[in-house]
Amino acid sequence: MTQRIAIVGAYGSGKTLLAKALSEATGLPYTQGTAMREPIGGEGKHIWNWTPGELLQLTVKRYAERTLNEAAHPAGFISDGSIVHEWIFAKLRLVTGPTPGTGAPVDSRFRDEVTAAYEDVADNIGRLAVRHARTAYDAFFHLPIEFPMSEQNPPINDIFRTLSDEVLLPALADTGLPVHAITGTPAERLQKILDITGLPAVVDIDKALDAVQGK
Repeated sequence: MTQRIAIVGAYGSGKTLLAKALSEATGLPYTQGTAMREPIGGEGKHIWNWTPGELLQLTVKRYAERTLNEAAHPAGFISDGSIVHEWIFAKLRLVTGPTPGTGAPVDSRFRDEVTAAYEDVADNIGRLAVRHARTAYDAFFHLPIEFPMSEQNPPINDIFRTLSDEVLLPALADTGLPVHAITGTPAERLQKILDITGLPAVVDIDKALDAVQGK
């Protein structure tokens, strides 16, 4: 039975809501990394002003947090995101910036020597993350971009979200683990995951969603 589940997808795809509701419905612990903000030594800096070094520092910080949080639940967990997410954010932030103006594929974009050097560091962290994921999870449940971003001041734009999936999906495939695309309303998504995993619902789906949404 699938017990170590990662809910994955681009920024604003509904990962947090679904991961928390799935945790509520199944009783499996919910895990995540802390929000990726304010690097040590750069407190108070807005995301647009992070240096490449600070960006990589936060990537390593969240990598360590996810590893420890997930290892604390050997019997199973629901991960909001996955160990590969921070690498993908860092790679795109380095190459495209948070608000890329074109949807040109990531691999086709120009890098100067400095950017290429930092990207190489990020990609080596990514290789480590992919390798770790192979034994950290049982399956990924990918949420395609179906909903608009709801934040008033998002740190990224819609093109960044699309490019995130462009990098994410091949990385998930490289793990060799099952990757299930999950679409629909939150209730439909939740039911689909329960059907695929065979996990019993200890709380009704609607009640689980209401509990997470504070109704």
